[in-house]
Amino acid sequence: MFMKRSLKVKALAILFCASLLVSLLPTATMATTRPITMEFDGRLIASEVPPIIVGGRTLVPMRVVFETLGALVTWDENTRTVTGHKAGNVIVLTIGNPTATVNGSPVRLDQAPRITAGRTLVPLRFVAETLGALVEWDESRALVKITSTTASQRRSPLDRTLRLTTGGASFPFPLYARLTAEYARITAPTIQIDYASVGSGAGIRGLLARTFDFAGTDAPLTDEQMAQVLPNQVLHIPTVMGAVAVIYNVEGVRTGLRLTADVLADIFLGRLTHWNDPRIVQLNAGVTLPNQRITVVRRSDASGTTFIFTDYLSAVSEPWRTGPSRGTAVAWPSPGNVGARGNEGVSAQVGQIPGAIGYVELSHAIINKLDTVILRNRAGNFVAPSVAATTAAAAGLAREIPADMRASLVNSPGANAYPIVGLTWIIVYRDQTDLAKATSMVDFLRWAVVERNLEPFAEELHYAPLAQELIDRVREQLRTLTFHGLPIWR
Repeated sequence: MFMKRSLKVKALAILFCASLLVSLLPTATMATTRPITMEFDGRLIASEVPPIIVGGRTLVPMRVVFETLGALVTWDENTRTVTGHKAGNVIVLTIGNPTATVNGSPVRLDQAPRITAGRTLVPLRFVAETLGALVEWDESRALVKITSTTASQRRSPLDRTLRLTTGGASFPFPLYARLTAEYARITAPTIQIDYASVGSGAGIRGLLARTFDFAGTDAPLTDEQMAQVLPNQVLHIPTVMGAVAVIYNVEGVRTGLRLTADVLADIFLGRLTHWNDPRIVQLNAGVTLPNQRITVVRRSDASGTTFIFTDYLSAVSEPWRTGPSRGTAVAWPSPGNVGARGNEGVSAQVGQIPGAIGYVELSHAIINKLDTVILRNRAGNFVAPSVAATTAAAAGLAREIPADMRASLVNSPGANAYPIVGLTWIIVYRDQTDLAKATSMVDFLRWAVVERNLEPFAEELHYAPLAQELIDRVREQLRTLTFHGLPIWR
């Protein structure tokens, strides 16, 4: 009898404990996962951990929503607290706490933050709308649409105005001019970045001499140059990819002149001297080519565009590889060649000299309405320079890009690849000596590359954006930047 009563008491105790556990975790049985798609300004947002719905509210990984909207976010393991900063607003959320604070004032949440699968999840609508964005739910498509507004685009990396001095490659100058102007417009207080189009060689020299806060280059630093800064390091942060167009000025011959790699190399070697050379005529059936002398126009300054172009010629021509070789500046063998400073200078000279041929970044060719060559690629197809053909070139070589990002994209094996393509980089010291400048630089690169705000400008100016895989690697690069050993982006 006593044993039966004891068993009954134990059973009741077990039931009581079970019911107590359920009462302590009421939302656990309410949390559901379902295929949810998230968009920001029409662009899909990737998430390592799928969103969950709790009590009709969507919770997402904290970095997804904060970083999508350009906020700095930190995690305190001791207090289990998430803190987001953006444009003067400070949001603080604590795991399991249904009350958050916004600029010090308490705000009641519909659902508390939680940790799932090792990721900290926060209420999507609360965070996005607090940061000034608009949030809509499309039930039919299970789609969360986040739309930026003027308020959500504002950034405050510093509490004072600041000016950064930088410069380098002329190859990306049209893009950087637009980006720096837009960044100054949306920062409050204003962060002004002055980028001088002085060529990759001058950009590298300016960084090594520390006259530039950071620099732009289309030619990676050599191992010898990298060794100059030890024990510090120089990071190569890719921003976009671009095509080097071969431009020409031949009377009666519009865009579409066909050349092969060997013919192009021999023109710049000075072996082919007239436009009606039989090797050029054979490639362009039906085109009347004049008996006109070819004038080679090349860069007179140390140039990343020259590096990409001569990198290509070295890859496809043994006489070029063993002769002028590749570099930001080479000894040009073609007699009577004309030097010009910057992509702007080469564009102007080719446009003015009858019979001229040169090489410039694609946007300069398009902006100046210059005729461009169609080149036969490694796969044997004739391809015109374009954003699509640039992307195709990178796709063929993306897996070969090393950890330090110093890579060549020329002569890609892709069937639709344009053969003269290169990355352009921002180069920075890994360990910085000025915290305000470093903070602004990291925020600018994060805004432009990681948050993909450069892409509308890149498309307009005929640059190819990076693949998401490379953007993820840029994010990790930026996280390694330090100020006297302490991380800048936390």
